[in-house]
Amino acid sequence: MNEKFGNISLYLSSILLLIVLTIPTKAQEQIYLFPDRSLAVSGDTIWFSISVFNSEQEEMSNVVHVQLDNMENTHISKVSVLCDNGTGTGYIPVPDSLSSGIYALRAFSLIQNSNYESEVNQRFVTVYNRFEEELFTFDFPLPENEIKYQYSTAVHIETEKEDYKKGEEVVVSLDILQDVLANTSQVIVTAGLEEASNVDFATSWYPAAHKSAVKLPVPVVEKNGILVSGKVHSAEDNQPVPNAVVILSIPDSIPYLDYCVSDSFGVFYFYLRNAFGTADIVLQALAKNSMPCTIDLFEDYIDADRLVVSEKMLNHEELVFGESVIKASYFTKLFSGYKIESSRSFAMQRQFRHPFYGEPTKTFYPDLFVDLPDFQDVSREILHGVQYRERKGETTIRLLNLGGDAVFKEEPLKLLDGIPVFDPEVFAPMGTDDIARVDVVYEKKFFGDLSFSGILSIYTKNRSLSWVDVNQSTGHFEYPCLQMQKTWSFKNHDVDNTHIPNFRRVLYRNKFDSLNGKKELRFVTSDLKGDAIIRVILIQKDQKVLYSQKIIKVE
Repeated sequence: MNEKFGNISLYLSSILLLIVLTIPTKAQEQIYLFPDRSLAVSGDTIWFSISVFNSEQEEMSNVVHVQLDNMENTHISKVSVLCDNGTGTGYIPVPDSLSSGIYALRAFSLIQNSNYESEVNQRFVTVYNRFEEELFTFDFPLPENEIKYQYSTAVHIETEKEDYKKGEEVVVSLDILQDVLANTSQVIVTAGLEEASNVDFATSWYPAAHKSAVKLPVPVVEKNGILVSGKVHSAEDNQPVPNAVVILSIPDSIPYLDYCVSDSFGVFYFYLRNAFGTADIVLQALAKNSMPCTIDLFEDYIDADRLVVSEKMLNHEELVFGESVIKASYFTKLFSGYKIESSRSFAMQRQFRHPFYGEPTKTFYPDLFVDLPDFQDVSREILHGVQYRERKGETTIRLLNLGGDAVFKEEPLKLLDGIPVFDPEVFAPMGTDDIARVDVVYEKKFFGDLSFSGILSIYTKNRSLSWVDVNQSTGHFEYPCLQMQKTWSFKNHDVDNTHIPNFRRVLYRNKFDSLNGKKELRFVTSDLKGDAIIRVILIQKDQKVLYSQKIIKVE
């Protein structure tokens, strides 16, 4: 198989590749997560703010991973958030399938995940499943390791009154002492319904010891991208395959391609920079002697010590509260609809106008010509300088070498929608109705230490990866990259919009990197009665977290 790909040097060290994207670091990072709620209903979206502290600013990660786990440390979901100057915002959906109970939110960087001595600052959230009819008990984490925010009298929160009606506007005046603001890196303000049982979840975090670390050849600081790692196994005996050339492709109008060599344990690493959303990643492993391989991707969750929990019977007040938020969620979906966030969008910033192989020598558009049923006719009638031959059950492709006025003796690099093709018969059934364009490079091309006898790149009209899934030594993965960025601001219902019920539990959220000491905020109460908490959180430059709060009644 290697001969079909080109002249490949199998002695390239994957560690040398990593040096390009790593910064040696001994610094410890601390990451604090501030969700906009301590309770959620299945189907909700939890928004959060992040603060990253590192004594060495140049070595600080700007990518933070946030995962949702249950009390048994089962990983449920994860997002990767891009930060700026030590702060970031993001969101994580709460699956409809989650049972009612307490769940952990854990934020970490790759530096932390590769360091056995790091601690994870956990946050907890109560989840009510909106399809469960009866609630009885929850497993609550014991408060032994709880670290509470420090209450501050330097923050004054004033409202025009203490009691409000449903749908009434609340005007909030904040006044923060200047000497405290001078040591503040971020101010977070939230307002929302107070939960009956777990107010402490909103103003405290629970440090947990790191259970196991990701082993990397060198420390990696993720900057504007994520590390993708996995392992190559033999398809015959499942043993690790060292020194295999692993190719990563992302099909697109401007396709992405990279490669590395697996280490002595069969492990490989890639770094995807400026990739947002969910990528269709295709991985191909080329082992010595064309050994069939399988490829696994690591999920890169962080593992913490299992939580010590205590079962607690819900009292009458907690049961009534749980039923009320479930009903409110039902009516919210009924009147406002159920919006499902698309996880299939993908965007990757490109530095160049052309694919990795550069500007093609010639581009052909077969659908501009007469209808031709298969690729043999297309190559013969349209693709000048492309030899496609089928002889004795074997298919070969050769390209014209403009530098030598002859045909290359070796196969070119063949691409289908940006993915390397090692079996030319994949092209056989493609006619003019299937092909959007064909790029051809009639000269020797080099990519790293790989060399190719020309490039034949075919782009189809209806891009499909079905052919990938049936090829050996190939894996197709839907891989979550950096989260698509959205504004963390919050828009409440208009005061005049009273014909649609408003059952929001989070009434306001916003963050400020700087304040002059005084700030006026406005939000509208919902149709839910009870106590609402206006909470101001100050993240200090010395890593202290201060807070103040005010409770108003909604009747």
